[in-house]
Amino acid sequence: MHLRFLFSIVCCIATLAAASRAPAQETGESTKPDKEVVFPQRQQPLSEVTAETTWLSGSHIRTTGGDLTMGEAKVGFTRRFVIDPKIDLSAGLSYALREIDAPDSAHLPDALHNLSLNLGAVYHVDDRLTLGLRVSPGVGSDFKALSAGDIRVPVAFHANFQAFPTLSLIGGIAYTGMNHSYPVLPVLGLVYTPSEQWVFALGFPRTGAIYKPDRKIDLYAGVEFSGGEYQLHDPSVGAGVISYRDYRAVAGADYRLFPFAKLGVAGGYAFARKFVFYDGNRSDINVDGAPFGRVALTFTW
Repeated sequence: MHLRFLFSIVCCIATLAAASRAPAQETGESTKPDKEVVFPQRQQPLSEVTAETTWLSGSHIRTTGGDLTMGEAKVGFTRRFVIDPKIDLSAGLSYALREIDAPDSAHLPDALHNLSLNLGAVYHVDDRLTLGLRVSPGVGSDFKALSAGDIRVPVAFHANFQAFPTLSLIGGIAYTGMNHSYPVLPVLGLVYTPSEQWVFALGFPRTGAIYKPDRKIDLYAGVEFSGGEYQLHDPSVGAGVISYRDYRAVAGADYRLFPFAKLGVAGGYAFARKFVFYDGNRSDINVDGAPFGRVALTFTW
């Protein structure tokens, strides 16, 4: 599994790098990561390509016995369109793979896939208040067949209010597209920026801190939630839908290789790991925690 998985990641990253390099050479310094997420401002780049791979080491399956390893890959492209001084629109595509290596006794799928179209709109009410809407229709399944049940349409609305120059409040609601596990979640958070070097974020699905010693390096640490829901078409699994979830303590660094390219390296520990099954007659699976490593490349122009 690992050789095929790593080979796929190398091919994805090489393809994205070749496609992104020429136009990216004309750009300057992009907005720093925390600003991209928290403050949707006009100096952000118009286009972004990302490629990311994560590997979780072997861990014990409590329910059925044996060890499980997991690999994850994500690639995506987003293009932003500035309609007027108050309105931004965005469109993009993303693909995520979750590859599972487990003993036959666990009756788990070999791979889970998600392919989605990402559409967004941001309205700048004034200098302090921004409203955002995101719709991401797509399919999530084992890709052994396709059906109407594979379709997921997550929708999220949020408001970002800059209460003070150093403090922003975020609130909203999200329909996750997961019909069984957590179909609706609140969007709550705050971001405190006491200086140019430090950013502290409290919220869901990510909480943590970022330290920027200079313009090229961002160091960060925090806790994040990972998971998804997928339609199944393999009768041997014994269920029609599977959901995976975990929490991850993570620390890492982002390094700007060039004005248009950024490399991210991170590691940590995944815990509270669980596979939940629906539309079937089988028990859920709990998995022990495991260390993980992550590498990501981002190209902007």
